[in-house]
Amino acid sequence: MLLRWSKAKTRGYEHVNIENFSSSWANGMAFCALIHHFFPDSFEYDKLDPENRRENLQLAFNTIQ
Repeated sequence: MLLRWSKAKTRGYEHVNIENFSSSWANGMAFCALIHHFFPDSFEYDKLDPENRRENLQLAFNTIQ
């Protein structure tokens, strides 16, 4: 159920395809998309690069603190 909810909330976000709880979240884009869905003024999602795994994950976790 949590996987379906995450997929629904991130639908339409580029570079996000949630299929599981491991590789789908590995580059940080799904975390960022989920946070951006609820807090769209927190950062510019369109400026993120899926190749910047570490930066994406840091952004996601720093934003929710």
